[in-house]
Amino acid sequence: MNLLPPSFQKWLFCALAAASASAQAPQFTMREAIQAEWLRQPVTFTEAQKAALTAADRARLERTLLRNGAPGTPALLPPELDKPTVEAWEGKARNARTPQARFTALFFLNRLKHPRALMALEGLTPADAATWPKHLHLEASLAIARLNGAEVAPALQAFLDALQKAGKVDPVRAQAARLRLVMAGKEKELLPTVPTTPGSVLALMDAWNRGPWEPRKAIHLECLRAWGRMTLQYPWQMAAVQVPERSAQKDAARQQLLLAEGCRLLDGLGAGLSPEEEEILFLAAGRGPLLQREAALRAMEQVLPAGSMAGNIFPLNPRNEPSGLKVYRKVNPEQADRMRPWMLAGEDPIARAAAIEDLSSAPPDLEALTRRVWSDTQFETQQALIQSYSRWKMAPEDQKAQLLPWLQHPNWTCRWEAHQALRKLDPAAPWPTAPVPTKTDEAILKEAARLAERGKPVRLRITFSGMRAITLKLDPTVAPMNIANLVLLARKGYFDGRLVPRVVPDFVVQMGSPFDSMEGGPGYTVRCENSLDWYGPGSVGMALSGKDTGGSQFFITTNATPHLTGRYTRMGEVEDLDRAMKILDDLELGAEIVSVRVLEP
Repeated sequence: MNLLPPSFQKWLFCALAAASASAQAPQFTMREAIQAEWLRQPVTFTEAQKAALTAADRARLERTLLRNGAPGTPALLPPELDKPTVEAWEGKARNARTPQARFTALFFLNRLKHPRALMALEGLTPADAATWPKHLHLEASLAIARLNGAEVAPALQAFLDALQKAGKVDPVRAQAARLRLVMAGKEKELLPTVPTTPGSVLALMDAWNRGPWEPRKAIHLECLRAWGRMTLQYPWQMAAVQVPERSAQKDAARQQLLLAEGCRLLDGLGAGLSPEEEEILFLAAGRGPLLQREAALRAMEQVLPAGSMAGNIFPLNPRNEPSGLKVYRKVNPEQADRMRPWMLAGEDPIARAAAIEDLSSAPPDLEALTRRVWSDTQFETQQALIQSYSRWKMAPEDQKAQLLPWLQHPNWTCRWEAHQALRKLDPAAPWPTAPVPTKTDEAILKEAARLAERGKPVRLRITFSGMRAITLKLDPTVAPMNIANLVLLARKGYFDGRLVPRVVPDFVVQMGSPFDSMEGGPGYTVRCENSLDWYGPGSVGMALSGKDTGGSQFFITTNATPHLTGRYTRMGEVEDLDRAMKILDDLELGAEIVSVRVLEP
């Protein structure tokens, strides 16, 4: 006697029929793709099973295989992106017709220092200026091509003139490009001055620093001395920017300009400093904003001769010790020897990573150090230790003994890093198994599946100080895990109050560090979800220190960056590109992130 209600009988029959059909017809759903990419294990689908998939499932499987990285899976990057050659990109340049294809070919030919890189723009006419994307800027690429020996033909110049008339040439980018050409003797005069803003200061300082050191040495050092006295001066002697009266500047704006100018002055130094200039470096390294201290430490490491300063040359500070150790190693090795044990045993994992990199051989207490590093929340220390075994020239068998336990670390990225090192010793080293997911992993995977199956863009609004806001439009069907991670961090307020530590004109704005630098992450790593989606202007990508090392740091491109395609997870782009670029192009170094909010029901 059947006691089930007729309606339930009908539902059960349909469910069993669907389950039977599912068992016979293979599927590869979005949820299964996310799980497979998180596991990073070989995906076992026969050719017959692949053929039986729907078109959407088959495309999803192919993308998963390309991103997997496990043995036997195909490579994501095509040869011209993986290992660019002149021959490949000459061919691409000859066949380029779209703005994207032309810009990409020009970009790679410039990287290859091709004297005829401008062949990528041949055939453009003034009429093409109307359809050329406004934010696909050619100013820097044209200057680089000319510095490599290319000549601008009359036909190309007509196109560039038409771009200018159409308002698609940025005055600051054009001035920065002209500055490089003037310094190289390719042009005689700068363009009309541009207003002094954080963006123009950074762009022109960046161009200035790219010039040969000797021709700019005297001016640069004089500006460093002036900056050390906290007066606002510029290496190009006010010929490229309009400097407002000091009385008209607000203190906060002036400090931002000083910070931007100071950091770029420090980054652009060459050898041959006077004692007074060395003193400015040490003062900048021991006080002031973190970004200034880090710039000073980078400069000291690069330009100071060994033993140039003795004794305790600047105050120790937990936030500058990682970089400070490298400086001490060069100018005062005895002080470095005193610092390193404290940093190895301390609580700061970033300092510990720097101390590990300072070791020239394996320490006697390697076992104790390994235990400390094993439980560090910042991957930098684990990466530094795993990569140091070969640098310390340990015997191959000793390296294997150290590396094998890392194949069982709870963090997948540690397992992958160890596997890469083991493969150099033994090409047959087994592919690492997947770790047991942590609570954080489970939360990310759950949110990734929800967002991907929902199929709608995820929008994040970033509000900077000064009531400036941009909105990111991210595609969870392309990079569900990375987007879910940012969403969860944003909901916790993780980014609120943090600073923007990296602003590279005409390239990227990077943010998301818990230390207001370009180091660190949230205490875990997220798998890469690379694709061949083009990195055009306004693209949003994850910052990395190697494969599968994403965490909380991300960047936004301020021009096309084709070399990032397929190497960094691209999650989406900014909304309202015109408005966003005005903010990003003029964002000051060290800008505060007031909030990052998820705009969804």
